[in-house]
Amino acid sequence: ELAYLNAGVKITFSDYRPEEPHIETYCYEGGIKEYVAYMCREKETLHKDIIYVSGEKNGINIEVAFQWCIDAYSDNILGFANNIRTIDGGTHLEGLKAVLTRTLNNVARKRNKIKENEPNLAGENVREGLTAVISVKVPEPEFEG
Repeated sequence: ELAYLNAGVKITFSDYRPEEPHIETYCYEGGIKEYVAYMCREKETLHKDIIYVSGEKNGINIEVAFQWCIDAYSDNILGFANNIRTIDGGTHLEGLKAVLTRTLNNVARKRNKIKENEPNLAGENVREGLTAVISVKVPEPEFEG
């Protein structure tokens, strides 16, 4: 995971104990995009290209990569804060879910796919089949849970 979360960083594990040393090296130039591709490798994807967004504000760096799969019936969203998996969720995960749902509902309404008198799409329906990785790097993190 660390090699995916830190694009271009080479991580090498070396075991010189046996007669023939065992060395494994991991380096992913594509970072979390490659992680999503790996997670979707045996699935049928809805769109070819993985969507990737990154940015920085107030010293906080964020990266998100995601792709929808046709043959998945639930979401698979991994969140990380400073390279630590946030298995109990967090504001970064809740924010991602909210912005995806809001954005897709807005686009659907603008394109008249959802009529004025119809309810919005539910978040769980928007995220069905979604595979995503969100990674935030926070200078002074506050972890709860």
